[in-house]
Amino acid sequence: MTDKTVEWNLGFAQGEVVEGLEKLLTQAGYPYTRIEADAEVQFQVILPSGSLRLVVRPLPSHHSPFNPQVLFHRTLLLMTFADVSIQEEEAFLHRLTLTFLRAGG
Repeated sequence: MTDKTVEWNLGFAQGEVVEGLEKLLTQAGYPYTRIEADAEVQFQVILPSGSLRLVVRPLPSHHSPFNPQVLFHRTLLLMTFADVSIQEEEAFLHRLTLTFLRAGG
C-alpha cells in the first residue's frame, strides 16, 4: 500500500474549505463520507484507483498589520492518498486548485 500526504495552508475560513470540498466531491461524482470530530472535519473519499482522506483543521487567525479590524482566516488541509495513481492524484489536485482559485476571486 502506497500512501502520500500533501499539506495545504489555505487563506480561507474552515467553513469555506469544507463547502468547497463538498462541492468539488459532488460535482466530480466521488463517493465520500463526512466525519466531524472536535474542531476538524474529515472526508473519506473513494477514488477509482484508491482512496483519499481529507482533514480540514482551523489554524489561528491573525489581524492585518495595516488594519487591525481585518481578520485573516487560515485553514490546514491534509490530503492522504492511498494507492492512488499519479494521474488521478494530479487530476484531483488540479480540480482542488481550480476550486479555491474561483472562490478567491
